[in-house]
Amino acid sequence: MRDLVSILIPCYNGEKFLDKCFECLLKQTYKNIEIIIVNDGSTDNSENIILKYKKQIEKRGFKFLYIYQENSGAASAINTALKHVNGEFIMLYDVDDIIFEDAVKDKADFLINNTDYDMVRNNGYYVNNSDLDKINGLFSDGENIENESIFDDLILGKANNWPGSFMVRTKSLFNHIKNREIYISQFGQNLQIMLPVAYFGKTGYINKPLMKYIRHENSHSSFTSNEKRLRLMNGYEENRIEVIKQLDIPHKEKEKYFKQIAILYYRIRMQIAYETKDIELFEQEYDKLVKSNENNKQDKKLYYRTKSNIYDKFYSLSHRVVNKLKRGIHK
Repeated sequence: MRDLVSILIPCYNGEKFLDKCFECLLKQTYKNIEIIIVNDGSTDNSENIILKYKKQIEKRGFKFLYIYQENSGAASAINTALKHVNGEFIMLYDVDDIIFEDAVKDKADFLINNTDYDMVRNNGYYVNNSDLDKINGLFSDGENIENESIFDDLILGKANNWPGSFMVRTKSLFNHIKNREIYISQFGQNLQIMLPVAYFGKTGYINKPLMKYIRHENSHSSFTSNEKRLRLMNGYEENRIEVIKQLDIPHKEKEKYFKQIAILYYRIRMQIAYETKDIELFEQEYDKLVKSNENNKQDKKLYYRTKSNIYDKFYSLSHRVVNKLKRGIHK
C-alpha cells in the first residue's frame, strides 16, 4: 500500500515495556501506519496489555495486527510478521526502546521524497535503563553519515543497526530475500533486514536523534561474563556469514567478505583474551591472523604485551610517562 509504514514488533515477556512502547506509537505524527506485533510465546501479561491497546491504536487510524506464536526467538517473530506486511516501507521496533514522535514520519518522508534510496537511518541517544533522561552519547558524532553504500560498514561493525533507527523499502527487501524470510539467529534480526538492502541499494541518513536505545544491566549487551562475550561475538560473526551466504552475489565477492569478517573477529577475540589473560585463546586467534598474513604492528604489539608480563608492565609504565611528558608534567 502506497506510503504505508509497516512497524514490526517482536515481543517476549515485555509487559514492563509495553505501555511505554504503545505510548510512543500513539504519539507518532505520521498517519499511515500498520503495526504488526508478534507475541513470541510470552509467559507474562504481555498479551493482555497488547490487546488492551488495540482499540486505541485503531482509533488513532492505524492498522493493527496481533499474532501469537510459540517461543522461537525475535528473528523468527520477524519472519512471521513479514508474511503479513502490506506497507511500502518496513521499520523494526523493540518494545524496550523509545522512539520520538517524528521517528516514523521523518524516515518515511525521506524515502517518499528520495525514490532512488532503498533505506534510511537516523541518529539517536544511548541511555541506561536506570536513568532514561541521562544521555550517554549519540549513535554517531558525524562519522559514516555521508556514506550511501554502508554494506561494508555494517559488516565491519562501523554503522549502528539498532531497531527503530532504520527503515527500508519493502520491495527492495523482498526482491533479495526468499519467501519473505530472513536468516533465523538468536543473535539479532536487524542485519538480516539491512544487509540485503544495503548491498543492492543506497542508504540515506537523517542526522537527528529520533530515538533512545536503552542499555539494560545484565542484558545481551552488558557482557556480564567472558564466556558470554565470546558466545555473543561468535554468534554475531555467524550471523554476518550466513546472511552473506544467502545473498545473490558473486562467489569471489562472498569469499572476500568472509575473510574480512574472519579477521575482524580474530581481533575481537584477541582483545577479549588479552583483557582476561587467556593466553591460549589469544595465541589461537593470533595464529589465525598470522596464517592469513594479516597481522599488523598493533597485533604484534598486543601479542608481546600478552606474552610477557614484564613487557606489559614496561609498556604501561612508559605509556604513563609519555602521557605525563605530553601534558608537561615532570618529576
